[in-house]
Amino acid sequence: MEKLIDILLGVALVYGVYALGMKNWDYASEAKRKELETRLQEKGLSAKYYFMAAWQLFLMNLLCGGLFVFYWSYKQWQAVQAGYKSTRSAAPKGSPFLRALFTFITFYQFNAVLNRTCLYMHKRPSLPTVFWGTVLWAGAAAALIPALPLFWRILGGLLFIFAPCALQRRVNRLPKNLPPFRVKAAEIIFMFACWLIWAGIALALK
Repeated sequence: MEKLIDILLGVALVYGVYALGMKNWDYASEAKRKELETRLQEKGLSAKYYFMAAWQLFLMNLLCGGLFVFYWSYKQWQAVQAGYKSTRSAAPKGSPFLRALFTFITFYQFNAVLNRTCLYMHKRPSLPTVFWGTVLWAGAAAALIPALPLFWRILGGLLFIFAPCALQRRVNRLPKNLPPFRVKAAEIIFMFACWLIWAGIALALK
């Protein structure tokens, strides 16, 4: 319990530093903007992302018991690698499937690419990579620890489900005109696959 509280306090501290820092950013100077854009282009941006409504992502992830985040991660990396642009480095290595499989690691990298894209397009970025990445794995860890009280396990699960939604909201603010949000056949198929996986786990635990 004390470790979980320490993690939440750390997350709140990072948010406070970020919120105060955002107020001091200066985009007024043309030279500063050009310098920032050059640095962002060197580190790498993406011209493509996977679009879906943030509320839809939350609902799908909730219905899938948290497993939908891996499908979301796969689709995002599939888009990012196809639209990746950098003046110094190639697209992140590893197939979208592998990057989705290791979502707890690659989530930080996706957040970083997204934030650089937001800054380059003069859009407000998401919170620092350490924030949402920590929320993701700490939430999952809390939800899976049987020793924790039910309240903290539910809270952890909700944080785990909410973290990708926060990034999806930033993704959806990048284009001027969003594509129509429709539930895709592949998303429904994956949802049924998640139900089968959880059914299999339940039978194995009996």
